[in-house]
Amino acid sequence: MKRKIALSLILAATPVLGGCVAQAALAAAELATYIPASERPSNAYLKGDATQACTQRASQYGTVYVTDVEQRRNDLLIVWGSVVDTAQRRRTFECQFTTALVSFKLRDIGR
Repeated sequence: MKRKIALSLILAATPVLGGCVAQAALAAAELATYIPASERPSNAYLKGDATQACTQRASQYGTVYVTDVEQRRNDLLIVWGSVVDTAQRRRTFECQFTTALVSFKLRDIGR
């Protein structure tokens, strides 16, 4: 009888414990974003690569003008610029780079 009770308790607790494991993994992933930037390795030496990768991506939309490259965190470079297409429509872009291109946002400039 004790064995049946123990087995049923284990079976009942399994989904609950499984949820805890998943929740703990999510919490650990979220906490990793709070590691101080000073403890992350710097990628300042990649400014040229960041500019080149972002310019190449933006060139799909027209003639590229890079405005600024900023070291936002030790491991994150942001490249800003604008693109002018053949219809003389001008748009701005923001490109995030770590060791490779992470994100690229293109925005229309209101007239």
